[in-house]
Amino acid sequence: MFISHEASRSGAPIVLLHLIKWIKINTSLQFEILLLADGPLKPDFERLGETFVLSKLIRQHTYGARIKKKLLKITLNDEYKKAAAWLSKRKYKLVYGNTIVSLPWLTIFKENHAVKTLCCIHELSYALNYFFTDAYIEENLRLTDSIIAVSGAVKEHLVDLLHLQAEKIKLHYEFIDTDLVPAAMDEHLAGFGVKPGEFVIGGGGTPSWRKGTDLLIPLTLKLIKLYPDFKFKVVWLGADAGNEFVKQLVYDANKCNIGDKILFIPAKSDPVNYLNLFDIFVLLSREDPFPLIALEAAFLKKPLIAFENSGGIPEFVIQGAGLLAPYLNTTKVAKLVYQLSLDNDLAKKMGLKGNELVVTQHNTETAAPGIYNQISNLINPALANN
Repeated sequence: MFISHEASRSGAPIVLLHLIKWIKINTSLQFEILLLADGPLKPDFERLGETFVLSKLIRQHTYGARIKKKLLKITLNDEYKKAAAWLSKRKYKLVYGNTIVSLPWLTIFKENHAVKTLCCIHELSYALNYFFTDAYIEENLRLTDSIIAVSGAVKEHLVDLLHLQAEKIKLHYEFIDTDLVPAAMDEHLAGFGVKPGEFVIGGGGTPSWRKGTDLLIPLTLKLIKLYPDFKFKVVWLGADAGNEFVKQLVYDANKCNIGDKILFIPAKSDPVNYLNLFDIFVLLSREDPFPLIALEAAFLKKPLIAFENSGGIPEFVIQGAGLLAPYLNTTKVAKLVYQLSLDNDLAKKMGLKGNELVVTQHNTETAAPGIYNQISNLINPALANN
């Protein structure tokens, strides 16, 4: 059984979808799916296999049942154990937990039902501690049979700071499908207010402090101050207008008289079509394990700029796919942006290198077999030793 922490249009569920789809097409593995939270990707999961949604498994349908639950003081963990007990009757040989959010479930299946478990970690320290303490993570990850780290930075954190055995952790970088061809959409950014000749500095993801969305304003101010004649637009893809964080940033941008320089575009079901309109992709994340949106931009031959010591993408960038700035140094980012806006040959070279890296190392066809082999070896250890 594969567990997805949610069915949102975000990195971890999308990677899991790619993996499951590849497994369904290329192997005979039988599987089912548990979604811990519903979302727009639910139909995509359902097309691949039997899919359960947690809220439906633990729902109390009658007033009497709800009263009984209160009187007996049944906790949420009790509900999880009850759901896991029902699911375990389906005779799973392995439970694959996608993201640290699945960890309590893996522990329940391991301790109560003796099922083998595999946890894929998509998080670094800030995100990990948002959900659990280091002590809880260390104790419960030790119970799992195997672990996947989605970047070298994630594996290093698990080994150096959480004291997990390196031999237990397999490194499988995040990956994307590379069979999507972006549609011609030259008119779309113009419809959002981007003028002809403006250099488009792209960013994206769910707006948050961790993603560094707030750094758009100081970056824009630096660019204006350093290069007053530079014609540019900063565009963030994935920012819904109703998002409170976005509202605050728009407020600040208007106060700084740069509201016309920063453009927020809502999340799209066809993000590559919008990413393809960027001239460059700037990853302002304070912490990001290995974001798919950066891989998608690189696949589209966009040179990347990111912060050092910000997660896994520096591991990708230093191979020639872009440039790095010291952590949170927006002045340096501004200078690198301007440098690439002037040096088309360098920008093209880095874009081509990023595309090559994605095509050869970070696409589903090359990455999924390694994860499938790890799954198979856990299910059939005798085969792994042959």
